[in-house]
Amino acid sequence: MLEFAFKFAPLAVAGEASSALQKLERSLQHHISSRRRLRPPTSLESMASETGNLYGIKPPKKEYKSLSSTTNLAFQSSLSSLLSAATSTSMTAPGRPRPSKSKPDIFTAQNKNAKKRAAKDLEDDEFRGRTARRQDLGGVDENVLQRSKRKLEAKAKIYARMKRGDVVAEGDEEGLVDFDRKWAERGGHDDDSSEVESDDGQGEMVDYEDEYGRARRGTRAEVERMERKKRNQLLGAEELDRMSARPAMPSKVIYGDTVQTMAFNPDEERLEKMEELAKKRDRSLTPPDATHYEADKEIRSKGVGFYAFSKDEKTRMQEMSNLEEERRETERIRLERERKKDQRRREIEERRRILGEKRAKKQADTFLDGLMNDMGAVEKE
Repeated sequence: MLEFAFKFAPLAVAGEASSALQKLERSLQHHISSRRRLRPPTSLESMASETGNLYGIKPPKKEYKSLSSTTNLAFQSSLSSLLSAATSTSMTAPGRPRPSKSKPDIFTAQNKNAKKRAAKDLEDDEFRGRTARRQDLGGVDENVLQRSKRKLEAKAKIYARMKRGDVVAEGDEEGLVDFDRKWAERGGHDDDSSEVESDDGQGEMVDYEDEYGRARRGTRAEVERMERKKRNQLLGAEELDRMSARPAMPSKVIYGDTVQTMAFNPDEERLEKMEELAKKRDRSLTPPDATHYEADKEIRSKGVGFYAFSKDEKTRMQEMSNLEEERRETERIRLERERKKDQRRREIEERRRILGEKRAKKQADTFLDGLMNDMGAVEKE
């Protein structure tokens, strides 16, 4: 039995398997020792033990029974149950968990923040589903709903501004809704809690003049409201004129014959600008700093006619004057050479002309001599 147990002992892991096997071994040893602890044998029992039988017949040799597969499977199942129980009941030593040293491959590696984006997508889908269940408006597009919502919010803001008197309706001086009359009908109390004013002298009765020039009597709050309304109307009119595409009539139009005195008596601001321009015009020009080409700061091959001037200003001027003298001398020599060449050419042309005249005279004399000889020969005949 022990041999069979130790035969299957390598199947267990270190630690838990050894403890389970030790428990099994102790139980088997206890069973065997209990079988051996018997009372002292009697005479018959001793004789039977010597002969092996009460009648002196030797018992047959003990045959070793081969273990069947059923027994092996039963022992293996009991051993595995003991190992699992030992594993579940055993206390592991506390310690820091070791990180895995296995590197992620291309199939298990994930992009950065991929899990966060996936969670965000799930939240958006869930919110979209809740919104769709809550706002089941049929086949209306979500973009149309959002656009309608924005337009309604803008209209609500415009209505609130008109209620306060900050906006003047286009094409009408006071608009279609008389908010002052509505306020008076409500007893001078606004519904909006944010616009409630404390009674700190606003209810005092004062005399004022309305927009039509009539003498009126009312509270200080009404006077301030009327003044604010006037300012808003002026601002609204200016805004409409500025945004209008129609050209506005100029405010300063001159009719008839008028002397333009503003050209001789300009205003103070324009006079200051003219004086500033005159100062800039009369100011002496400041010559710029003398900057010259520095060949040392440029790495390249220079041509044959390159001349590196000195960095000293006096030496530089001397070198430039020397070069100027050399240039004048060169030009003088060149002109002298050209003059001599022209004179030589004229002399050659004059000599050619004289030689040509002599040659022509000689040819004429020869022709005349020949002609005279021919004529004399004819006369002799």
